[in-house]
Amino acid sequence: MLPCMNADLMHSLSRSGIFSVKELLDIPKASLQNVTGSFPASRLYQDLQHFPRVRTKLKLQKKETNGESSDALYIRLEKSNSRRHSSRAFVPRFPKIKEEQWWLVLGNTSTSELYALKRVSFSDHLVTSMKLPQTIPNLQGMKLILVSDCYIGFEQEHSIEGLIGSRH
Repeated sequence: MLPCMNADLMHSLSRSGIFSVKELLDIPKASLQNVTGSFPASRLYQDLQHFPRVRTKLKLQKKETNGESSDALYIRLEKSNSRRHSSRAFVPRFPKIKEEQWWLVLGNTSTSELYALKRVSFSDHLVTSMKLPQTIPNLQGMKLILVSDCYIGFEQEHSIEGLIGSRH
């Protein structure tokens, strides 16, 4: 996915235990030269600035609809890249313009049950919600997974169990 990637850089990164773009994004700019070997870290850093860094905030609330009460998961997605406010995907080797799309997957990872699925797109931030199923006695094992449709390995998993105490 990186235009500057070559065999030497791949070797240096794998020697440092780095095998994905997501792992590279977690390395501070000052430490990048230590893992790139003889490859110029500034060039790699410049390519990495095109990838989205998405922060996810979750909030569990009661929702009233037509007199019925149900639990809803409110989701705030925000890109934290300071210079990147676009929904255009960074796919330099793809022949056409591609917009980033994201999947919000709500399910139980221990039982492999899927409760809700939602496709979203955003440039800076997005606030959306997903209705939780009423048939579930507790939220144990339930997770929200954010999946990119264009970046391999950019998934984020968020446990819903920890939100029980913060329900309003």
